Amino acid sequence: MGERGGGAMSDGNSARVEGPRCIALVGPFASGKTTLLEAILARTDAINRQGTIAEKNTVGDASPEARAHQMSVEANIAETDFIGDQFTFIDCPGSIEFGFEAAPILAGVDLAVVVAEADDKKIPALQVILKGLEDRGIPRILFLNKIDKTEVSVRQTLEMLQSASSVPLVLRHIPIRQNDVVTGFIDLA
Repeated sequence: MGERGGGAMSDGNSARVEGPRCIALVGPFASGKTTLLEAILARTDAINRQGTIAEKNTVGDASPEARAHQMSVEANIAETDFIGDQFTFIDCPGSIEFGFEAAPILAGVDLAVVVAEADDKKIPALQVILKGLEDRGIPRILFLNKIDKTEVSVRQTLEMLQSASSVPLVLRHIPIRQNDVVTGFIDLA
């Protein structure tokens, strides 16, 4: 019997049977990881109101240096419950200067949420992140962020991001737009 991320394992396999889920938020610099964490915490009632980077009132990036530079300079940890399960989220810095922070964290997570956006300048950084997760055998999902701030279609974005991944990317949701505003999504699963 072994343990990973605090959860007990069963009969020598890697199937997790109990304990809180530990999820790393990773992605290129300024892709919206801290904002996503804030949204998750607000939607699961872990916090009363969603803070913003600009207002310097987020749960993550609370250090004076992070707030002054408006970017993560260290890993930030937050917990929440959702539908009876406990989740620990670790928001990892995306800036190359602080990328070393993610390595020890990734050794103990159950899943990585890779936060990306439709920005071809960030593809090289995204490629490094995805390759590192693949090499470590870490399950991962890609969270396409800032879809409300781009003119690029979801299909074009998927094609752009595919160049960063050695495995096929598959859509789970497609946004519904009305008058250039995202109003919902279609669940493809």
